[in-house]
Amino acid sequence: MGGLGLGETFINNVASWEQLSLPETELEGLDCLIPDLVVAPMTGVEENMGNPCSEAQFHFQMVAGAKQAGILSSIGDGVPDFKLQSGAEALRKNRVQGAVFLKPYPNSNLFKRYEWVQDVAQFCGVDIDAYQIVTMKGKTVLEKKSAADLIELKQTFKVPFVVKGVATEEEIQLVEAVKPDVVVVSNHGGRVSDHGEGIAFVLHRYADRLRKVCGELWVDGGIRSRKHCVKAGVMGAKRVLIGRPFIQGTLKWKEDGVSRVIQENYM
Repeated sequence: MGGLGLGETFINNVASWEQLSLPETELEGLDCLIPDLVVAPMTGVEENMGNPCSEAQFHFQMVAGAKQAGILSSIGDGVPDFKLQSGAEALRKNRVQGAVFLKPYPNSNLFKRYEWVQDVAQFCGVDIDAYQIVTMKGKTVLEKKSAADLIELKQTFKVPFVVKGVATEEEIQLVEAVKPDVVVVSNHGGRVSDHGEGIAFVLHRYADRLRKVCGELWVDGGIRSRKHCVKAGVMGAKRVLIGRPFIQGTLKWKEDGVSRVIQENYM
């Protein structure tokens, strides 16, 4: 689950949470501002994780681990379709709902995919930056979403609508037009573009604007400690998505992995 090219965007994401100086985070009594942790949406056990287990087994263990830890699961989308379907089935088997993030297919395809997951979706939305993702290039049809596209999805989905992959001025303006229920400030963990700015700096620059046009602000990318979570909370994030650490924990400790990672890094 490496970063694109030289991996500089991924590296910058992690470094930015240490580099960003927020004097208010040194104050006492900030526990009330700490965002809820969420398992980030992740698929592709074979191509992204070294193929240590089946896609279905990985999703089941990850969702079971999130349930055990008392945090929200996310499931992702991909090619072939069984990647999304495996995540949805993991939620069903664990008898929980989660956040479902769909790739930016044409809306006609997204309506079908929403039908597949609507029984397990607590939130549902689109990874708008993923139309550029290298691992799906040439395998399917993805598209850059317009405000009209996203508004149509928002009106169709029967759960809070999420726009994920917001990190540039153009994407901020798109969100301002759509006014989704949730915005996730994210650059796809550095897997869509190289040489990108660290996500903590992006959140710091745009948080005030985004909070005016959405119900909740979430953030994803490089968050590796409780201190990082506090910084995200001070900037207005209600939830933080954790990806690679939960992959590593789940592959090592299976259903206990999410709880072990939280105890070791985020408590």
